[in-house]
Amino acid sequence: MSITERELIMANFNYYKRRAKQLTLTEWLIGANVIMYLLTMLVNMTIGNGLLHLGAKVNYLIAGGQYFRLFTAMFLHADIMHLIFNMLALFILGKDIERFFGKKKFLAIYFGAGFMGSALSYLLISSTSVGASGAIFGLMGANLFLYKKNPIVYKRLYGNDLLILIGINVVIGFVRPNIDIAGHFGGLIAGFLIAMAIGLKSEKWLKAKSAIYLVVVFIITFGAIGLATYQSYNTVNFYLTMSAYHYQLNNLDKMAEWADRGLERFPTNEQLLTIKSMVQ
Repeated sequence: MSITERELIMANFNYYKRRAKQLTLTEWLIGANVIMYLLTMLVNMTIGNGLLHLGAKVNYLIAGGQYFRLFTAMFLHADIMHLIFNMLALFILGKDIERFFGKKKFLAIYFGAGFMGSALSYLLISSTSVGASGAIFGLMGANLFLYKKNPIVYKRLYGNDLLILIGINVVIGFVRPNIDIAGHFGGLIAGFLIAMAIGLKSEKWLKAKSAIYLVVVFIITFGAIGLATYQSYNTVNFYLTMSAYHYQLNNLDKMAEWADRGLERFPTNEQLLTIKSMVQ
């Protein structure tokens, strides 16, 4: 390889390195979601059930200990239109929230809202769900905080366009089927409360008077997770489902373990007794 070729490679490397440093966090998040969508398609084409394998919000698996799904579900999307609409919303809202709150506070709002949205979905929505919507609704909540903080300046910058956009999305959550409304509203409320707690980029992270808002977010989030798990552990269907899940994975020891745990609470259940007898 000649010196000229080496220099060309280094020049290209340095260019892309500088370009990567110039990307906003919003653009990095969009890129991460796109990559996860492509990975989901790859898994679907190879072993199948991409969303399940990559961390969709599946209630019985979360109750069974896979709490990471409350986070990973934020980066997964069911289809291309789901991805496109969410990434457009993230691009529109994210760049300004990142500018007004700074990178670290932007991430706190985004992931804090997404996590609380997942927690409320876990508690209130039984179906499998995925998507960045809870986190994006958190950015909408932060946007409402900007309006509350200075309505005059806000209207000079945006007019009523973003408020109308938020209102439309809230209405859609009520009228459109298959929408995870608990995740949406959980994210919206969390985004507003976290923004209230941490303030804008130029402000201190946490003031004594505003700490209560973070406490509320913490209580709602982990209270929802705890209550949802408690409810699962008190239904026989949970133990049957966990046993069936491990049977499909050909993990008979785990299947028997979940049957045993179910029999501790429901000692006369015939289905659990049958499962237990299968591995004796």
